Amino acid sequence: MDNPATERTPLVIAAEINMITCQTKKILLTSAIEIGRRLQEAKALVKHGEWGKWLEESVSYSQKTAERLVKLYEEYGPNFPDGSGRSKSTLVSNLTYTQALLLLGLPEEEREEFIAQNDVGSMTKQELQQALKDRDQGNQVKDQALQEKEQAFQENQVVKKGPETIDSTISQLKKEQVKAPSRPTNPENIKAEASSVGIASSAAQTALPTHNLKTERDPGAHIKHVEQCDACCKTIADTFFNLTTALTNLAHIDPELKEEKRKEANRLIEYMTETIKAWPPPRKPLRVNS
Repeated sequence: MDNPATERTPLVIAAEINMITCQTKKILLTSAIEIGRRLQEAKALVKHGEWGKWLEESVSYSQKTAERLVKLYEEYGPNFPDGSGRSKSTLVSNLTYTQALLLLGLPEEEREEFIAQNDVGSMTKQELQQALKDRDQGNQVKDQALQEKEQAFQENQVVKKGPETIDSTISQLKKEQVKAPSRPTNPENIKAEASSVGIASSAAQTALPTHNLKTERDPGAHIKHVEQCDACCKTIADTFFNLTTALTNLAHIDPELKEEKRKEANRLIEYMTETIKAWPPPRKPLRVNS
């Protein structure tokens, strides 16, 4: 009976074939690098404009093939065994010809790290192609995340300045209101003003279109209304900051929905702007029956 350790099975034979194939590809890469080195040397000696002709007649290579071989030498040559049989990088020297070609797309400073992290030496061509594809997609996601983070930071910086500007404006308005002379509100002045415009005794007939406010007879009433204006402006400023923050975040989640809400807010702001320009509205004239 044969010794199980030396039994020839299809699995054992396949392993031997794969090992020989891998070794052959490694030898092929070493040979390709040596050819690339010599091609680079020859190109420096051949007269200008005769490189393609020399390749075709002397070594039967196309210029594309020659360029690929030179590229292999330039990228991998320094890390491959020298005349003493030593190499600077064990990782790179264990690559096959096909693996080396696929890895040419990586920057030199990232190549060895990728080889070590992914055990490239034991990968098939398909596995390596998928690993490189996954790496590219991962980098794209990272780049996009960094761009979105930077954009969000810039937008937040702009948004943060909004309340500061509004608060500064409010402070300035307060200073101007304090400097402005108070308007007399004693009963005699109110009565004289009412008589000059022909207002009847009925308060309902003289009410504003949207605000039915009683006439203030307190001499210090203007202070209360100034404070109320300041409080309302502060509330509007805080609400506007919350609105712009919400729109900024919504822009990264659903741009279409953000635009819809922005338009709604813009219509409200435009209405408020046009209304405040002429506020309060003129009083309605008395209706005279003929």
